Amino acid sequence: MVTKEKKVFFLYTILISILVVVGFSLLYIFKSPENYYRVARIYYVIEYALLTYFFSLFITNKSVKKILLYSPIAYSIFCIYDFLIEPKPGLPFIPASVEHIILLTFIIYYFFEVMQDSVVEPIYQKAIFWISVAFIINSSGNFFLFLYSKNSFNDDIFKRQYTIIYTTVTVLKNILLCISILIKEPQESIAPHTPIDIDLDSFQPFKNQKYS
Repeated sequence: MVTKEKKVFFLYTILISILVVVGFSLLYIFKSPENYYRVARIYYVIEYALLTYFFSLFITNKSVKKILLYSPIAYSIFCIYDFLIEPKPGLPFIPASVEHIILLTFIIYYFFEVMQDSVVEPIYQKAIFWISVAFIINSSGNFFLFLYSKNSFNDDIFKRQYTIIYTTVTVLKNILLCISILIKEPQESIAPHTPIDIDLDSFQPFKNQKYS
């Protein structure tokens, strides 16, 4: 059964894949780093909007759900502002750091909600668990990396470290996302409520007992 959650996640993978191909084509084929930087900013805005909507489908608290649904507007404004104040075109390290810390916060909150409920089946049997873990690793692994990259990205040693860390985190994230796709979630079947037919009158152990 194709659910709304699966449709949103499929849309996320398609759009992100297209933006990655377009971005790297501009950078390595067309040798246009400025356009690549613009696509990178669009990438983070779309990624943030789709992921916040995706996780809002699983969070039950109405107030938190509303914050998730409306936060892409504020995030988009922040990204535009960051772009306008940049002295020269570059990668959006600060918007990326903000995205990761916000997503990390809401994903941890989602796990907090799960712990409050009585779960019949183990949570690791659901795709959302592996997706959540994937983005926890991605957000926690890249948050400080992007934060420090703002002032250190021009250093050659830092660039090598950046490449190793970013590649490792991305590979781990993609492996976990692949696992989430392969997960076959158990069908939620609700048994009809049928009253238990117990004849209490038939159980009378003292009915025929004679007392002296």
